[in-house]
Amino acid sequence: MKTVFKKIFFIILLFIILITSSGCTHSFGVEELAYVIAIGLDTSEDDDLELTLQFATSGNSSDSSGEGSSSSGSSKQSTKSTISSVKCKTIDSGITLINSHISKKINLSHCKEIIISEDLAKKGIINYLDTLVTNPELSNSAEIVVSKCTAKKYIEKVNPVFEGLLSEYYSASLKTNTYTAYSTNMNLSTFYCLLKDSYFEPYASLGNITEDADSNSSSNSQITDSINGNYIAGNYDIDDKNPIQTIGFVAFKDDKLVGEFTGLDCVCFSIINNTLEECNLSIPHPFYENKYMDLYVTSSKKTKCKIDTSSDYPIIHLDIYLTGFGQSVDEAISYGDEENIEKIKQSAENYTQQSILNFLNKTSTEYNSDICGFGRYAVKNCLTMEQWADYNWLDNYKNVVFDVNVSFNIKAGRVFSET
Repeated sequence: MKTVFKKIFFIILLFIILITSSGCTHSFGVEELAYVIAIGLDTSEDDDLELTLQFATSGNSSDSSGEGSSSSGSSKQSTKSTISSVKCKTIDSGITLINSHISKKINLSHCKEIIISEDLAKKGIINYLDTLVTNPELSNSAEIVVSKCTAKKYIEKVNPVFEGLLSEYYSASLKTNTYTAYSTNMNLSTFYCLLKDSYFEPYASLGNITEDADSNSSSNSQITDSINGNYIAGNYDIDDKNPIQTIGFVAFKDDKLVGEFTGLDCVCFSIINNTLEECNLSIPHPFYENKYMDLYVTSSKKTKCKIDTSSDYPIIHLDIYLTGFGQSVDEAISYGDEENIEKIKQSAENYTQQSILNFLNKTSTEYNSDICGFGRYAVKNCLTMEQWADYNWLDNYKNVVFDVNVSFNIKAGRVFSET
């Protein structure tokens, strides 16, 4: 019996050794792969797809032959890239066409950002998303950005100022929302899940380039107050080597883009969804006309949401709790006076409440897109999923009535303190 067990053991051991020592006939070395760091999707003149791939490249810093590389001779080699574009019917066919042209096998595992042009997003992107989410190489954490200019032009203009690697730039560029709240993040997997959800509508970051700001002057005419980032990407001027701007975001209805929001709208969005970490908010000065007072704002506690769905006109009740610290001081004003603090509190609450109402009404009456996910709360009023389906929340969202209450706690200690 022991002899039989020994034979079986040696057979299993030999099998394991053979498996582990055998090479993979389809493996590729790092030097044989072309790593994509950004994907651009545009609509072509004949309504086909124009696919743009940006590859990370290395080489002598003085070599400026790579498309997208800096023209400066002192530029770092790690910031260089090569860009390839092709008109095609599908994403996979476009990748194959580009792969037949370059000397290395395309690999999507390092892709950080997927840029979709505004024109394409308005037509619908479900077919392209189906392809992207099923690609085994592409990470579902890749960020989605909708560009007001073409995706190809957006990618070509990327010129990192502080990052040494393009991949680092793409990873860091959309994280400014943690301290400004003027933008929002959306990755591929979350976007696709929201697209298939019955409680949410998808949304995505908005990008543009500085030189296209003049083409968006029509959007500027709708902006009456330019403080607090109350504009969209491409509508403000910054003297910088990198022309890329990411501020505001866009809303989708199903898989089609239906509207855009400003940086201030994004602040309101973060407050409602309990994702606000910190931001600077300029409120109308309670003591001087046509002037503003800066507050450093954080959330005191989570926003409370209650929804009445007893009729075809749902009522959404929101209770919002914020804390504000003074960022600027006027010697003529006593910030230790409770009456003065109360005036600042009222100004902050009124301004924030009106800003949030403006944003919410835009999501419902203008775009009929529940990007805030109020459906998560409304579904609790239904006993069965059939009842929820009959209520047809996402289509009925345009009939919503909002009741918003904002409570500010003005802290005397950061700046509002007397010495």
